[in-house]
Amino acid sequence: MSIWYIDPENGSDAADGHSEAFPRKSWEGVEIRPGDSVLLRRGTLLRGCIQSPSGLPGQPIVWGAYGEGQNPVICGSASHSAPEGWRQLSETIWEAVGLPRDEVCSIVFDGGASFGTLRWTEEALCEEGDWFFSHCGCEGVLPDEPVKLLLCCRENPGRRWKDIELVLFGHRHLAAAEHDVVFQDLTFMNSGVHGVACVEAERISVLRCRFERIGGAVWSRERRIRFGNGVEFWRKARDIRVEDCSFSEIYDSCVTHQGSGDYPVPERITIQSNTFSRYGMAAYEIRDVIPREAVFVGNRCSEAGMGFSMQGEELPRNSEIWPQPMGHHIFAWRIETPTPGGSIVFRENRFGSVACGSAEYSILAPEAEAQLLFSDNHFSTGRGERALYRCGAYGAAEGDR
Repeated sequence: MSIWYIDPENGSDAADGHSEAFPRKSWEGVEIRPGDSVLLRRGTLLRGCIQSPSGLPGQPIVWGAYGEGQNPVICGSASHSAPEGWRQLSETIWEAVGLPRDEVCSIVFDGGASFGTLRWTEEALCEEGDWFFSHCGCEGVLPDEPVKLLLCCRENPGRRWKDIELVLFGHRHLAAAEHDVVFQDLTFMNSGVHGVACVEAERISVLRCRFERIGGAVWSRERRIRFGNGVEFWRKARDIRVEDCSFSEIYDSCVTHQGSGDYPVPERITIQSNTFSRYGMAAYEIRDVIPREAVFVGNRCSEAGMGFSMQGEELPRNSEIWPQPMGHHIFAWRIETPTPGGSIVFRENRFGSVACGSAEYSILAPEAEAQLLFSDNHFSTGRGERALYRCGAYGAAEGDR
């Protein structure tokens, strides 16, 4: 078992990478084996993604951090801050020049102090920060024809804002794995689609990580719907842990397991001691099937239905279930039957503000809804009558404060 030290800014791929004194610049060309740890130096930023090989039961591959300072950042955006990167077309419209060959999914100004607002036509550009991209919804595969990014601003955007980050579709995620992998002490930032995305996942742990400014890619241009999740498990999801993490400014859901067609029932899902804030769909989205042995315990949830996903939208936000409201702490839907032996325990959570929806919102069969078990939670939404939405009506969470 080896420990690989990575310093994306000052390392050298001529180094062996087995000590903090001689870190590699990247892990490219390194054979990462079950039981190995790959540690990134704290205080560094890596523009790219982690495509982790799989470990073995009891010998996971660990992606983490070393040194002092802030967690290393895995970033999916490109800086476009220089004034020469913008060409004036009219009094308030500027066109980006020298664009990366990728789909622009959102725009972040000054480290998240504000966000650009996507407009679906050039003619709709009218307020500062409004932007239009000619090829939204291409899933990152751009045609050979020229692409165009327009931004509304009264002066050169490179002078109006100190920092402009174009959040890109990229690899569709900032980290991916299948089985026996641990992600810990990392920050995942500025992904156009997902943060951590795992397909056919088993024995995956996400511990003490931060997720910021995730999502915004266009899912359907015709329906004007966008998407992007913090942590997504697609199809199989067994022995999953998401613990002690923080999520902020997530376009859709912070954590979700879902899929398409027939796939194994998710099992042994633990979502514990996380902080969730400012997300457009849900802190925890349960879709397609109720899992077995799932717990959502000791989490703090606030500002559902808020954040950059609401810019340019009117309540309720546009979604697949419109005109039903979007933006809940817990969202369970597309579930037509209960799962034999299935259950999710929601215990000792604190549910705070909700802009439009409710703390828990269910669109599923009553028999499946009975497998959502709530106890010892605290609801302080300021609108107690909308704590829960079940059987087509809102209600208070009686005896569950």
